[in-house]
Amino acid sequence: MKDSLINIKNKIGFYYKKFDLNFKKFFNKNLLLIITIIITILSLTARYLVALYPTNDVAGIIFGWIREIREIGLNNFYKVKADYSYFLLFIYGIIAQFPIGKEITVGSYTFAPIWMYSIKTLNFINDILLAVAIALIIYHITKNKTKAYIGFWIIICLPVQFADSALWGNCDSLYVMLFAFTLLAILKKKDWLVWLIFGFTLGTKLQAVFILPFLVFLCLSRRLKFYDIIFGVIGLFITFMPAWCCGSGFTLPFTYFSTQVGRFPNLTLGCANMWHLFNVNSQFTELISKGATVIGLLLIGLFMGIIYLRKIKLTDENIIRISIFLISIVPFFLPHMHERYFFFLDVGVVIYMLLTNRKRDIALIVLMQISSGIAYYHYLTGHYFIEALGEDSVNIATFINIFVLTYLFIDLLKLDRDKSSLEEADEINKELIQLNKEYKDNSNK
Repeated sequence: MKDSLINIKNKIGFYYKKFDLNFKKFFNKNLLLIITIIITILSLTARYLVALYPTNDVAGIIFGWIREIREIGLNNFYKVKADYSYFLLFIYGIIAQFPIGKEITVGSYTFAPIWMYSIKTLNFINDILLAVAIALIIYHITKNKTKAYIGFWIIICLPVQFADSALWGNCDSLYVMLFAFTLLAILKKKDWLVWLIFGFTLGTKLQAVFILPFLVFLCLSRRLKFYDIIFGVIGLFITFMPAWCCGSGFTLPFTYFSTQVGRFPNLTLGCANMWHLFNVNSQFTELISKGATVIGLLLIGLFMGIIYLRKIKLTDENIIRISIFLISIVPFFLPHMHERYFFFLDVGVVIYMLLTNRKRDIALIVLMQISSGIAYYHYLTGHYFIEALGEDSVNIATFINIFVLTYLFIDLLKLDRDKSSLEEADEINKELIQLNKEYKDNSNK
């Protein structure tokens, strides 16, 4: 009997020790994944705790569209007068079909909780996918799992991005997430996929134009094939399919572009860009608006040209660093931008810091959170960041953005140049000189 008890005790001890060793082995091997799961759960919990917070963009506007679609039916969703893409409107139409249950009143808004939870759940999914895309980009370049996981953790916990999706209820993480997957496709040299995602993004959110100068730069640098743009048309038409399938005319989905352009007469709408240094509280004439747009486009072209002529060596890391700058200068130079349009730069500086390995670049993340936080502050709280300055308090954020973009641009000019491109340019110049000389000689004869 005693021997049996000893054997049982020894077996229990053996299996316990085996379990303990296996658990430690599993824990050590998957520590980063475990931390990621915990951070994701905590982040989502925090988001859902404030998910019922209403803003006019969601409760006052989007819920109005949802109510209208609920009345006229999903098949007629495209008849709703909205300034969103028909693809997003279709998604809201699907949400409109959910059983609404008992409506609640929060602040001055009355709505069905399922609507708010559904819309913000889509935002939260985009937040997670954005963090995944950033992690994949970092891992592709560095082959360092720890850095990739750190990138995921930072993105999912950024305060301003939390406010954008969980409080404000906006879907800026959607187009920035698609930007991130576009960059990943560029790194993997899948040109057709680059254009497909771009077309899909354009058909979903007009902010897709932010990435266009960067794509043009890659085409000029022969890093991206322009003729694959046919896949961009396919991506665009995919977003139009819901409207077409429900009976809309062929041209109707295209009208969302015109409803977005020139909708607001102000030079900026709380966006901390160069135009905020002017009198943003006034409504400007159409001529001034067009002039500001032309100036903005010229400045974007100027900086794109400088970077192109610099012939920077297009390594994977350099491509990402160039993309962060070229995408971010678009909302900085163009008029009629919103507070949230530096979302990509907020995220981009995280990638930048992890790629450069410079501790000082952590300051870029902090600065962009302060800058975007100032820009968001008025809309989310109803007060100005500095009441005495009023709307002009956003100029503080503008100067921060100027500093960050200048820092990124100077860094780009320090990158190694592509010797083969420089030699090719020299060869072309020599051929042009020789051609001109031969032409003059023939003319003299």
